[in-house]
Parts: sequence; structure tokens; C-alpha cells
Amino acid sequence: MPRIIGIKGDTVQIRTESGKIIDVNNSQLNFLPEMGDEIEVFRDGNRVVVSKKQYQTQNGIVSAYMVNKKPVSKTAYCLLAFFLGGIGIHKFYSGRIAAGILYLLFCWTGIPAFIAFIEFIIGICKESDSNGMIWV
Repeated sequence: MPRIIGIKGDTVQIRTESGKIIDVNNSQLNFLPEMGDEIEVFRDGNRVVVSKKQYQTQNGIVSAYMVNKKPVSKTAYCLLAFFLGGIGIHKFYSGRIAAGILYLLFCWTGIPAFIAFIEFIIGICKESDSNGMIWV
């Protein structure tokens, strides 16, 4: 993912996906740049247009809280949390590998099963988008 790695006056330095660093004038941006912003770079002939990466949900742009979240199937997540949540399978499914390992390590205590049941209830209550996905 291209990112802003430097801001010097009217010039912004961008590291592209290939690792190449390009300088872009602020006039080619449609937002106020900040260090570390994830961006999208479009080329139109000799002109480069840069826009800030937008995360979409059914209700529009996702808040900063949601950026670290992952969309998963509501049905699959809830079934995994209910039936196999005590060993953390729903955590592995949602990309939270470290949490899944913790659930596995402490599954003998019953605490992960209790937490997974609460996460099951939270998952059931979340509103899914048109594709049946929720953000976890």
C-alpha cells in the first residue's frame, strides 16, 4: 500500500508499492497530507493524482477505530464463536492469530469459552452489510 513518508513544504514524498519513492506537489492531492497516510496513486498521462485511502462500509466511510478491523462473514464468525470459540477458532478466522493462540493456551480454564460466548452475542447483534459481512 502506498504511504506518505515525508512532507517538505509544497512537496510530499510517497513510497509506492514497489518501494520507489516519488515526489508529488500538494496541488495533486485532494486532502491534507499527514505522515503515514495510506493513499491511492492514479496516473493520468504525465499527471499523478493522489487520494487518501477510504475504507467503505454500507454506511459510508469507516472511522479510525474500524481501520484495524476486518470484514468477515457474520454467519461463519458467529457459528465459529458459538461452537469452537473456546479454542479460539473464530479469532483465527478473523485474522487475530495472537488472540487465537491465547484462547488455545487458556482453553482449559473455560475463560476463553465464556469470552467467545459474549463475542457470539455481540456478533449476532451487529448489523451486516449487503454481502452478509461484519467488521470484527
